[in-house]
Amino acid sequence: MGIFDEPRPIAGAEAPTRSWPAFERVIPLTRRILTDSDSFFEVLSRRHSALGGSVNERELSSVLWHAMLLRERNRKSRFGEWESRAAPSAGGLHSLGIACLPVDGSPWCGLYDPEAHELRSSTTFESAVSLNRSEINEILSSKHGITLQFIGDRRRYEACYHHWETLFWRDAGALLGIITMTAAALGLEATPVGRNGSDIVAEAGFPTEYLAGGAIHICSAVRTDHSGKGTS
Repeated sequence: MGIFDEPRPIAGAEAPTRSWPAFERVIPLTRRILTDSDSFFEVLSRRHSALGGSVNERELSSVLWHAMLLRERNRKSRFGEWESRAAPSAGGLHSLGIACLPVDGSPWCGLYDPEAHELRSSTTFESAVSLNRSEINEILSSKHGITLQFIGDRRRYEACYHHWETLFWRDAGALLGIITMTAAALGLEATPVGRNGSDIVAEAGFPTEYLAGGAIHICSAVRTDHSGKGTS
């Protein structure tokens, strides 16, 4: 990449209003949020990529809440609206969404709405869940857990930056890092999935202006009982 290909803000730009497809099914998530009392460095020391068992509603709800919680909003910033969340984002745009795709029959499926703390889904997600299940089985050999698929709104990046693509991937990497640490803090397993292409996003019913930005697969920790057998 040459110097003239570096991302540059567009003077006087204003980001389009954040907008996602109007998926008709609403799945509320519990607000009984799990927290952790360990120090940051204790969490850091045990962060690793691993597989495990099925994720329950409270575990999923807690990961999404901590990773996507809106902390501050300013409507008079460079691009019209700036937000602060745990993961940094180019221009404070926070133009990434998370689609939850279970591989084990879990009902917690859909696009996460952090404002309402709920999932929004439709029958179109069934094809995306099936395709993701096949890919996760091939890549990770996992039959449990939920894949968190990152989805970017191309329109907001394009409106505000020249050569915006690396900013999109930087945002996705930052969010992935936050989720891995959140999962570790909550005693969950998390494995980044370095896949490219928007087939799964398209199967879920997202138009072409929405881009896939990689994924992370989360599972509950598998514990060992006194007989030596793994339990979840």
